[in-house]
Amino acid sequence: MSGWYLQKVSIEGFRGINNEGAPLVLKLKPDCVNSISAPNGVGKTSIFDAVVYAITGRIPKLDDLPATEKGSCYYLNRFHAGGVGTIILTLVPANGGTAVDVTVRRDAAGARTVVASTGADGNAILADLNREFVLLDGKTFQDFIDLAPQRRGRSFAGLLGLKRYSSLRQGLASLANTKAFNNHFAVGGKEAKQNSAHVRLQRARTNVKEAFAALVGDEYDPAEAEATMLAKAHSALSGIELLKPLCEGRTFEEIDPSKCIDAAKSAEGGEARAELTKILRDEARWSEALKAAPSEEDAKRLVELADARDTALKLTQGDLFRQLYGVSEIILADDSWGDKCVCPTCDRSDTGSVLDHVRQKNAAFEAVEAASANLTQEWTEKGWNQLDELERLGRQAEERAQLAEARDVGLKGAVEGARARAVVQWLKTLTDRAVAKVKVLTHDKVALEKSLPDKLTAVVEKAEAARRLQSNLSDLRAALSEQSAIAAELARIARAKTFLDAASSCFAGAESAASARRLAAIEPVTRKIFAAIMYTDVVPALKKRAGSEDLSISLAQFWTLPDISAQAVLSESYRNAFAISVYLAAASLYGGGARFLILDDVTSSFDSGHQFHLMNVIKGQFARPGVPDGPQVILLSHDTVLEKLFNTNAKDGGWWHQCIQGTARTSVLPQSGAIHRVRDATRALLDAGNTDDAAPRIRQYLEFKLEEVISRVGIPVPIAIAFNDDKHMAKNLIDAIKAAVDLHDAAGRLVLEPAQLAGLGTSVATIVSNYLAHWSTGQTHAFTAPSLKGVMQAIEKFAACFQFEHPAGSGRYRYYRSLGQRT
Repeated sequence: MSGWYLQKVSIEGFRGINNEGAPLVLKLKPDCVNSISAPNGVGKTSIFDAVVYAITGRIPKLDDLPATEKGSCYYLNRFHAGGVGTIILTLVPANGGTAVDVTVRRDAAGARTVVASTGADGNAILADLNREFVLLDGKTFQDFIDLAPQRRGRSFAGLLGLKRYSSLRQGLASLANTKAFNNHFAVGGKEAKQNSAHVRLQRARTNVKEAFAALVGDEYDPAEAEATMLAKAHSALSGIELLKPLCEGRTFEEIDPSKCIDAAKSAEGGEARAELTKILRDEARWSEALKAAPSEEDAKRLVELADARDTALKLTQGDLFRQLYGVSEIILADDSWGDKCVCPTCDRSDTGSVLDHVRQKNAAFEAVEAASANLTQEWTEKGWNQLDELERLGRQAEERAQLAEARDVGLKGAVEGARARAVVQWLKTLTDRAVAKVKVLTHDKVALEKSLPDKLTAVVEKAEAARRLQSNLSDLRAALSEQSAIAAELARIARAKTFLDAASSCFAGAESAASARRLAAIEPVTRKIFAAIMYTDVVPALKKRAGSEDLSISLAQFWTLPDISAQAVLSESYRNAFAISVYLAAASLYGGGARFLILDDVTSSFDSGHQFHLMNVIKGQFARPGVPDGPQVILLSHDTVLEKLFNTNAKDGGWWHQCIQGTARTSVLPQSGAIHRVRDATRALLDAGNTDDAAPRIRQYLEFKLEEVISRVGIPVPIAIAFNDDKHMAKNLIDAIKAAVDLHDAAGRLVLEPAQLAGLGTSVATIVSNYLAHWSTGQTHAFTAPSLKGVMQAIEKFAACFQFEHPAGSGRYRYYRSLGQRT
């Protein structure tokens, strides 16, 4: 059996434990159930917080406070002059070996350091101890019942020892999330580029087809091999006797159309021939640019999509708020943000769910994103970003290049309605100019061709057709290459997404199956423990849907009713018992590196009877030494009835009980085995004239000595004393002792010597009149240092009245066996 037991805890300067120069040291026994009791406000929960911080590195209740509360400033004790909190956990290997001290310190700046003795890795040890069932308080159990099924399921994974698997499952699910995945790989942008490449490809194919027909005089067959098509084009040019010398020994793409035109000019010169060449070239350029223009229907669709985006955008507050709401949703949806009605940006609480409100806001932004995606798709598919040539030809020098200016905005899908209308109107202007220009060029071409020999005119037209074919073939190949590269990249991304989807689904199934197996083992143990605590015909049930992280709780039986909602019918004590049973069952079956549990105030919702039942379960069915392989249990409580039970158990063996007293301003000290430290510290405070801090310590010392007399001498005490106000406790104990002394004296059976009996009355008078009379009314300002020193002496003399020297002349004293028997 591997793991660690907790042998000792030392705390100084942390939370409510000052103890400057004299750390609070709590010695614990691995082979016992350990209990620590204290009145409220003394430091019991500070002990729990210290161990929580040492193991986990944080205190959730402080970290989760609103930012204005500055929770991080309250890790350290505010009265400690050193400004450093120190926690030392002394751990003993469960399989035997040397104890290891793991020292954790936190300074005023929040810096944390971890050092371990014997060369051990302190951080590794603490990580091994960090399990969900090691540090438990009442809030943990309440949360287990109240949590949403998914959060409960994730918390439950930690109880089952599957926390790392659950975290990996959540990580895989996040990676496989389609929206996040696509954003990370910019899939939308790549798809827009693919659309643009497709538009270029289609346009180039159309232009190749037209140029081929003009050159060869035959229809282009897309199924025909490119080499065959190029051979036909070459044959068409080389078949012209005038151009044959320029084509021989060259591939079609190596032929220079400009030289072909120059050859025609040389055969029959003149300005008319040069003008015809220019007109043919310009006509081809203007015609191709005009063909690229979107249709009127396309223009109408662009304006509609831009208007739809504007409408969606009006429901939002801009990109900065988009970022704000996005981050807010992440924080609110996270398990660590418990109250979904508290805003993470202003710490204000609302009656409704802030998470739902933020999600509604984000939904509006998502509508904008969808509208933008539609606009981007329309912009790229209809070629609005590929009109540079049309704008260059049709724009006059003083006019703005509106299409070029809108290119990036269009690719992002951020074109506003007004701008879309302006772009559409600008496109109409350009197309009107292009149509008019083509008409003029066509008219001029016809006129010139009539004035020139037909043969030479055909040569020039063939040369220009060859130029267009070469140019568009180059565009076609570039578009094919770009489309292929983007398609390959998108295919790789798709394969990664497919892998992540499969991995996420496969791992989720495996994790769910493992969780179900362990859940099946835990449920019967849970029911056994619950029955031993509550003793009723109520049977708890745990349900986990296959493939889901959700864990539902219910009641398999509620007296005579089957399958009942646990949250709806169970009282607080039953809820607490349900949760405790689950956690104890999990700890008994799936323990980790920590072979100990610390339970802080987990019985406050129970009545006395159920508190005793729980203690019996822990002692007899769960913890060491009752269960040799069970964990070491450490209980923290302020319940006075439980403290009586702890004291009783401590006498029977297998139980180690300590009581602590003190204040956050000075120090907290254990009574058991260390009362002399309380006495010495009190005297030091009185010597310094510090009565404010000395007075409550005197009460602690007085109660200890009174309980010591009662316990050692066997004086009966009424059970009602346990329920009295704390400030009356000492007076009640004195009255009980005095009544027992008077009874034995009246019966003639009192073992006390006359001097002791007289001294008893004197000591009681000093204690009651000079201390308790003021303390019980809260008049602490009436104390002076000398008077309190007298009270300390009276307390010691009071206890001495019940002791005798043994052996005689040795100077050592022991308590009488009873009021009527010396030894």
